[in-house]
Amino acid sequence: MPSRETLTRKQAKFVGEYVRTGNATQSAITAGYKAPSARSVGSENLTKPNIAAAVEALSAKLVA
Repeated sequence: MPSRETLTRKQAKFVGEYVRTGNATQSAITAGYKAPSARSVGSENLTKPNIAAAVEALSAKLVA
C-alpha cells in the first residue's frame, strides 16, 4: 500500500474525496484544484500510478 507521504496534500485530499463520491471532477475541486481545470486534473489524477494505488488501497480498506 502506498504511503500518504508519496502523495501531495491535494492528491491525498483528492483520493479521499474520490473514494467517498466517485466523482473525479468534484473531488478535484474539493481538493483545491481550480474549477476550470478540475475535469482534466481529476481524470489525469486517476491515471497516475501512485494515486490509483491509493484509491484502490483506501477503497479496499473501507470495504473490509
